[in-house]
Amino acid sequence: AALTTSQVQALTTSNVKGLTTAQIANMTTDQVASLQTADLAALTTSQLVGLTTDGVAALTTSQIVGMTTSQVSQLNTSQIVALTTTQISALTDAQLNSLSSTQISVMTTDQIGAM
Repeated sequence: AALTTSQVQALTTSNVKGLTTAQIANMTTDQVASLQTADLAALTTSQLVGLTTDGVAALTTSQIVGMTTSQVSQLNTSQIVALTTTQISALTDAQLNSLSSTQISVMTTDQIGAM
């Protein structure tokens, strides 16, 4: 059975780091949004790339700000397109500077304007 959002919130950083990419990919948007900011920041880039586009769109601005520049730079183009303008505006200068030209090239006009 799937974990409830309360159970996901109760996971320790070690628990979250132990999740497989498949388990991350199967998380619902509510489960993703309920991850603690520190837990999200502890994900490896391969785990983070496992997030679905819906999962990425469900990230809170606190979670976005808590991501490392390495994590941001490893988001795939589908995940970049899934970011909302609110999420893009929450990115720090360091996170924005970590974006590749490929990532920027797939952004919508609205996303670019939010930078």
